[in-house]
Amino acid sequence: MTYRRTKKMEQRVKDRRRAIIGAAEQLFAEKGYEATTMQHVAKKAGTSIGNMYFYFSNKEELMKSMIDELCDEIWQLTPDYSSFDLLPEEDRSTIEALDDYLRVHAFFSKVSFARSLHRIARHALFREHILRFLESKVRERYNEISDFFEGLDRELALAYHLGGVVNMFERILSGELKRTPHEAGLFLAKSKLHIRALPRAEVTRIMDRLQELIPKITASAV
Repeated sequence: MTYRRTKKMEQRVKDRRRAIIGAAEQLFAEKGYEATTMQHVAKKAGTSIGNMYFYFSNKEELMKSMIDELCDEIWQLTPDYSSFDLLPEEDRSTIEALDDYLRVHAFFSKVSFARSLHRIARHALFREHILRFLESKVRERYNEISDFFEGLDRELALAYHLGGVVNMFERILSGELKRTPHEAGLFLAKSKLHIRALPRAEVTRIMDRLQELIPKITASAV
């Protein structure tokens, strides 16, 4: 088998798997997790039920894969800050706050994904799985930011922060909290600055700078 043929087959497998996940995302949003069957997803994806079970052993595995892939897509958002005339001395705390805002905003703004999560948020595996996913990503990031944990118990700080974030997501998605993606993003960015015990004046400065940067970033994404 030639290299080109192998690569073509690998791409076909990736495309088919992504089509199945995309179909599941739409159906979970429309029907809800419980009412959606593997047969429904197979039909929506234009594939056979046998193919479905080749990629995913059951509906729970499909749900986990959907969460992983879409959250990872959001997590990988990395704007090219060099194109926004950032000051040479632009501090790391401002960039971190902007990253937090953009990821939360993207999370809620991806409508079909948000609706899918809304419909599965009460499922027993949702909280455990998405919390584990977010924790793995946050650990990767915070291992590079040792001063974030200065004077804090690292494990307790992560548990406190992540538990609060997941609870916020659940309550907004379920409609218990009426907040826009913009409001949720600003809240998370500001709350993390407070957790770091930065002086109030510094938090205000960073949030003011964030408000200046957000229109530039979002306008470039249109």
